[in-house]
Amino acid sequence: MDNCNLINLIKNKYLSNNKEDVLMHVENVAELAVGLANAYNLDVSKTKLAALLHDISGVMTPQEMYGFAKMRSLEIDPAEEKYHALLHQRVSKIIAQEEYGIIDSDILNAIECHTTLRKNASVYDKVIFIADKISWDQKGVPLYDDLIKSATVESLNESCYLYINYQFDNNLLVMPHQWILEAYEDLQKHR
Repeated sequence: MDNCNLINLIKNKYLSNNKEDVLMHVENVAELAVGLANAYNLDVSKTKLAALLHDISGVMTPQEMYGFAKMRSLEIDPAEEKYHALLHQRVSKIIAQEEYGIIDSDILNAIECHTTLRKNASVYDKVIFIADKISWDQKGVPLYDDLIKSATVESLNESCYLYINYQFDNNLLVMPHQWILEAYEDLQKHR
């Protein structure tokens, strides 16, 4: 299937599930991610697909995501056990594979860790992670916006570190996922 048809199928999934707001968010993430992909010499098509698919599980409720994960015998982090919505990154990866035939590991890995990042994250992982954070899907502008936008131009590592550090400094991670703890430690080593 060509990319154009695949993109239309992805967009239709959001629209047919009345998730216009999620579609708007993923399109904003895709626009930012493509800009970063160009800056970091990444494959733009892969980056755009990862961005458009990163929240594809948003068509499900958190409880449905939890059931989906349990049905597939996924190991569930304590943070995911308490906050089922955290599973959306991992469930989105599975949907990308099963429903859209995505096999490219750069795309799948970036989808899978776009909320928490992870240790030894690739440049694709970091691009989708940061584009997602910059493309705030809530009302107003996030307080960390200027902090990570300015760092992104200079260094994806620094931008990722500053975002996670901001979360910890402001006690915004009530129950951190193991991956974000490992990513934070890994990013600290490379500062």
